[in-house]
Amino acid sequence: MMKNGFTLLEVLIALLAAALISIMSFDFLSNTVFLKDRIDNSISEDSKHSKAIHLMRLDMMQAVPFKLKDQNFNNLNNVFIGSNNERILTFVALTTSDTGILSSKLRRIIYRYKNNNLIRTTTLANNENIVLSEEILLSEIENLEIYFGDSLDDLVEIYPGLNIVENNIFPEFVILNYRINDKKYNQIMGFFR
Repeated sequence: MMKNGFTLLEVLIALLAAALISIMSFDFLSNTVFLKDRIDNSISEDSKHSKAIHLMRLDMMQAVPFKLKDQNFNNLNNVFIGSNNERILTFVALTTSDTGILSSKLRRIIYRYKNNNLIRTTTLANNENIVLSEEILLSEIENLEIYFGDSLDDLVEIYPGLNIVENNIFPEFVILNYRINDKKYNQIMGFFR
């Protein structure tokens, strides 16, 4: 008399095959999820970086030759100040993105490099004590260097410097060198007048 069914050995072999398939599937799926998260983070960081650089370029395109005043309202006789200190860029721009209720669209734009962050602050054009907005554009920036000049062959770390001609109110070039997460960046921007 013959019985229908599986032997114990056949059942064990089937279970072993199912276990191996499950382990390989789990490994493949976990690697896929890890890779997806890594790609999503990379895309997010690249997007944030592109947005920050685009905003800086837009601010420079909208810059106007408006004489700056210091915090005590004394004339500085400059329309642009740049340095490698904490406060790297200061100028006035006619911002189109500001939708505030104030009538003037002139804003003082201040870019700072503090605690490895690139910070953008907007204030009133004549009174930087009244802060309208402030945001961290980029984080984890290392070794930020900034240079200014009217040609790429003659760059300075402070603008205006001693060799700047009076008629040049904005530098033609602003060069930013920095690192974020072991990636080197070299941005060439400018006030194209």
